[in-house]
Amino acid sequence: MKKKLLSGVTLAGVYGFAGLVGGLGQASAADEIVVTAQKREERLQDVPISITALSGEELDGQPVGGVSDALRVVPGVSISSTPQGGATQLTIRGVASGEATLNGASTAAYYIDSVPFGLVKSAILPDTNAYDMQRIEVLRGPQGTLYGANALNGVVRLITNDADPEAFDLKMRTGLATTKDGQESYRGDVAVNIPLIEDKVAIRVVAGFENAGGWIDQPNRPAEDVNDSRSRNIRVKLNAHPTDELSIGLSAWVSRIDQDTASYGDDDRNQSSPIPLPQSLDYDAYSMNIGYELPGVSISSATSYLEFSNSSQRDYTAFGDGITLYSDFGSSVFTEELLVNSTNESNWRWSAGAFYRDASDVLYQTLPAFIPAPINNRDASRSYAVFGELTRVMFDGQVELTGGLRYFHDKVSQIERTPSSGDPTQILAMRTEKFDALTPRVVVNWLPNDDLTLYASYSQGFRSGFNQSPSIIRSAPGIAPVEADRLSNYEIGTKGSLLDGALSFNMAAYYIDWKDIHQNLNVDLSGVIFAATVNGPSASGFGVDLGLTAHPAEGFNIGGTFSWNDLTLQDSIITQTASGPVTIYDEGSRLAFSPEYTVGGFLDYTTSIGGGYEAQLSGSVNYRSEITSRLLAGGASALFVSDDPLIARARASIISPDNWTLSLYAENISDWNGVIQPPTDGSRHFRLRPRTIGVQFEFHL
Repeated sequence: MKKKLLSGVTLAGVYGFAGLVGGLGQASAADEIVVTAQKREERLQDVPISITALSGEELDGQPVGGVSDALRVVPGVSISSTPQGGATQLTIRGVASGEATLNGASTAAYYIDSVPFGLVKSAILPDTNAYDMQRIEVLRGPQGTLYGANALNGVVRLITNDADPEAFDLKMRTGLATTKDGQESYRGDVAVNIPLIEDKVAIRVVAGFENAGGWIDQPNRPAEDVNDSRSRNIRVKLNAHPTDELSIGLSAWVSRIDQDTASYGDDDRNQSSPIPLPQSLDYDAYSMNIGYELPGVSISSATSYLEFSNSSQRDYTAFGDGITLYSDFGSSVFTEELLVNSTNESNWRWSAGAFYRDASDVLYQTLPAFIPAPINNRDASRSYAVFGELTRVMFDGQVELTGGLRYFHDKVSQIERTPSSGDPTQILAMRTEKFDALTPRVVVNWLPNDDLTLYASYSQGFRSGFNQSPSIIRSAPGIAPVEADRLSNYEIGTKGSLLDGALSFNMAAYYIDWKDIHQNLNVDLSGVIFAATVNGPSASGFGVDLGLTAHPAEGFNIGGTFSWNDLTLQDSIITQTASGPVTIYDEGSRLAFSPEYTVGGFLDYTTSIGGGYEAQLSGSVNYRSEITSRLLAGGASALFVSDDPLIARARASIISPDNWTLSLYAENISDWNGVIQPPTDGSRHFRLRPRTIGVQFEFHL
């Protein structure tokens, strides 16, 4: 039986990707999808988790955007832009952070290869170039045992191609596009693999740039197309196999993104700001991976270091000429994970590991005429964890029973670096707290044959707690730190194929119970009102993920996905004001930034047109229901509601036997112009890029 890390499944052809819902596309027994979602190579068909796998081949063909654009079409996933300089916020199955910054870490873990991208108490994530990926794995549901903090309700893993010591390889792509009422866009990417010592050592270098033309105007400057952005990235991987048992991998990924202003505006795509509002998002990710194979045991070490910076400006000129809120957010994260896996063929399978993280976030803000001195605060976290999973295989491999457990300990400090009052004699606020978590996982997996899997699972995920802001620590030390929140998930699911692979399906039904949710509220302490983050009420609800892909004829694929959740609050959320308590969220309300539905459909058709050439026609459509947010405004609860985007895409390609592909594509065909997320600031109506038509050329030596 041949194994591949990911089948070259033809999906929607246009970054629709829906054909791999649950990892099921055109894979057959002879050409199987293998993933590492459970930190060991396994047939995706056998993994008892609701997963979407996006193939590197399709990501290479994605003509616009990066990883964030690819994730927008994954069932159950919602992506929101943040006010912080082009960063994004990730939601899986409706479990969202209430705010992008200073309100808790992301509710979904995000990995760049072995580098965990998790900040101390903010949920912002980078967009990353999606070229030369091996695959992206999206795991739905809590993964607290193997992935730890931040994997509250899911994990996104970006897995890039290693350097191959066996052969030279070269590939590239370039594209040009025009956007309705906007500037032209262009980009180019190249990847080269060079063996340095035959069968032993190789280096792989990937480099790319993109100039995404603007389409938002600022008539009060006046200026047109002000939201253009420029991204540059380079990735280097060095892989060595000194012996059959030993493997060593070194990697560095440097990314720079600059944008002249954020992509928000009114219905005419105009911004009222009379000044430029530049923003940037940069990161450097470094890792070292060492693996060693012993009889029956595999040992691996993953060491990583991340530097992240994000700067932005917000318009406050209504209060004075040239006044802006400048924010600079920086983070550094060092991690080490040691993992030991069993590799023998016995009826017992196990994994055990230990994890250490040293992370630091620094927030620096200035707002002239409003705050007397810069806000300059640091959040530090030192945490460790030990974890393990044990699987018993029974009944000739047809039943697997798995139990897992993770213990987590976190020491978190809030440190005021300079006095925000401007008074040099002010005592700086500091506070340190410790947080612990013990999260279990239990799974029963039934594998009656190679084409069917049924499973039932119980799992927990968590986010660590954190301290209050320095102003609260100083003025209201009686307000307690924010404790960790925890999510329990009860799930049954099935995945498989019928009719000799002509029909693939994936289904999961689940119930979520999310406790101690991090909330920003006003707190009444001895008659004085303070704005703080606290542990709010619980939320719960049922949900389903469905995916279906049909292959009615050779080269023809059609399918769809449906994801729904009923995650609602079990109690009201009440904030305090000088006039008395105000209910922000009623019992039974949905949480902020939590969509109820995501729906997708796709089709693609590939046929020979003679001379070894093929033609491919493909299209996709994706829908996400509206999302809401509520804030206290004028002493009352103010409701903010997004629109519900319905986005269609199409692509036509000529595939040459000489290893090149030429494609004509259209993005946002209907020119949908709604508000993509709740406009909690009345002037910041974020919008998608208007209808874009372009051409892309790909070549692979």
